[in-house]
Amino acid sequence: MNQLSFYKYTSVTLIILVILSFFLGFYLDESSFGAAGYNGDFEHIYSNLEFFLKHDLTTSLANPYYHDSRPPTSYILHETLNPFADDKINFRRSVFFISLLVPILFYLCLKQKFKNEDNLLLVLITSIVCLSPYFRTSSYWGLEENYGIISLLVTFLFLNKFLSNNNSSAKNYYQLFLICFFSSLCLYFDQKLLIIPLIILFEILRSQIKLRFKIFSLINYIIFAIPFLYLIIMWKGLVPPINEVLNPNQGTHLSISNLHFFNMGYASAIMAFYLLP
Repeated sequence: MNQLSFYKYTSVTLIILVILSFFLGFYLDESSFGAAGYNGDFEHIYSNLEFFLKHDLTTSLANPYYHDSRPPTSYILHETLNPFADDKINFRRSVFFISLLVPILFYLCLKQKFKNEDNLLLVLITSIVCLSPYFRTSSYWGLEENYGIISLLVTFLFLNKFLSNNNSSAKNYYQLFLICFFSSLCLYFDQKLLIIPLIILFEILRSQIKLRFKIFSLINYIIFAIPFLYLIIMWKGLVPPINEVLNPNQGTHLSISNLHFFNMGYASAIMAFYLLP
C-alpha cells in the first residue's frame, strides 16, 4: 500500500468511526459533560419550552418563572416551526438533526476559505467537531448552544462571499442584510456571542466597500438590536429575573452595585482570549 492509499484509507476509516460514534452517543443517551440527561439541563429547558407551547408569545416573554440564562429565541422558533416539539424524545431527535448542520456548515466554511485543499482532509478536520463533548451533549439533549454556532457559521459564509465579490449591485444589499441578520441572531441565541456582530461590523467598516453599504449595515444592526434592548428593559438585566435570584453573583444586573469588580481580572482574561484570534 503506497502512502497516498494509506492516507485515504486511514482518513475514511477515522471519519466513519467518528460519525458512528456521534450517532451511537445519541442512541445511548450519552451525557459527556455531566449537565444533561432527563434530570439535568434538559428538564428545565423542556419546561421552558412547554410554557411557550401552551401560551402566547407575550405571556411567555413575561413569564416570571422563565429560567434560562439565554434569550428565548430557540423556544420561539421551536414553538413556531418545529412540529415535533410537543414530545420529549421527538424534540431531542429534532435538535439532534438540526445540530448536524454544524459540521456541514463548518465544512462549507473550510471549503470556501481553502478552495485548493483536498476534500478528504477538510472532511476529516470537520469530523473533529463531532468528538467535542460540549457539541455532542448539546446535540443529544436539546440544549441551546449549537444554534448560536449555526448562526455564526452562516454569518461567516455570507461575509466571506460578500467581501470576495465587491460590487455595487442590489444583490450586495441583500447579502449585507443576511450578514447583519445572522450575526445579530448569534446574540439572540447566546449573549456571550455579542462578540460576533461586533467583529462583523468591524470587518464591514474597515473593508473597501462603498460608504452607503456601511451605513446600510449600521442601520440594520440598530434595528436588530431593538428586540434585545426590549428584553433588557423587561428583565432589568441581561438575564431573566429568576436567574438573578438563583445566581446572585453572576453580575448581570443593570445596577452598578450588583457588579462584582473582584472578577475584573478573570473577565478581562476571558475577553482577551476571545479577541485574540
